[in-house]
Amino acid sequence: MVDTSVLLPFVLASLVVILSPGADTLLLLRFAIRGGPRAGYLAMVGILAGLSVVSLLLISGMGILISQVPFALDVVKLVGIAVLLMLAVMSITTGVGLMRSSEASTPSTGPSSDRPFRVSMITNVTNPKVLIFYLAFFPQFLGVAESAIWQLTLLSVTFLLVTIAWLIPLIHAASAARGFFMRPAVAIAMEFSVAAVFVLLAIVLAAGV
Repeated sequence: MVDTSVLLPFVLASLVVILSPGADTLLLLRFAIRGGPRAGYLAMVGILAGLSVVSLLLISGMGILISQVPFALDVVKLVGIAVLLMLAVMSITTGVGLMRSSEASTPSTGPSSDRPFRVSMITNVTNPKVLIFYLAFFPQFLGVAESAIWQLTLLSVTFLLVTIAWLIPLIHAASAARGFFMRPAVAIAMEFSVAAVFVLLAIVLAAGV
């Protein structure tokens, strides 16, 4: 019913994509640094939830329909740009708050209040490049499967597992480095740097690169 012979090349190709840093990875690192492992894992679950939504769109055929509707992807792109700019504003606000706070010398190490699950999921769902990637990448690995639906399901689950295998050590590495990144000057610089990256990603998305 499914073709498992394509799994190895699929995993290798997926690693190239997953290891390429994007908005979701940047968010996960920020949450893990500011909120510790718990916030990092919540961000990871949010990322997986977003990818699962896109997987369902692909498997059900809705993704193809959306891509063929005039202006549909443009609308998704505009929403994605708005989300990235919103995240940039959030980071700038946090950075300014740290600069003005009399407690900036001892920034909070408690859980992040940015709701990592929701923010990470929305960032993935509203990123048109994720949907386009699924539509262009996954069909190349249908192989000789008798059922495209089951094959796409297998590929989607495999992609999620590979993503988890990468994000878990990333969470713990970021959490282990909290002592350094929570230093006042470093924390402030990180927030403004993150904001700059989000703005850059929004510009790239707007340019259609």
